[in-house]
Amino acid sequence: MKLPRLFRRRPTAAPVFSPAGHLDGARWLRCDETHCAHLTTRHTPDGTGYRCTNCGHLKGADQ
Repeated sequence: MKLPRLFRRRPTAAPVFSPAGHLDGARWLRCDETHCAHLTTRHTPDGTGYRCTNCGHLKGADQ
């Protein structure tokens, strides 16, 4: 049985690892602002806490 062209598998490119998020000390934390809809977003170190890269909200260092 020959499958239609729509159902044939095509090779995909392998995902590429990027250490950029690990080298700058970023963490994935839940944002406390409604702008980010309380979803997990990337936060970068900023003084004593972590700043959301999406909305700019500063989260405390205890998180």
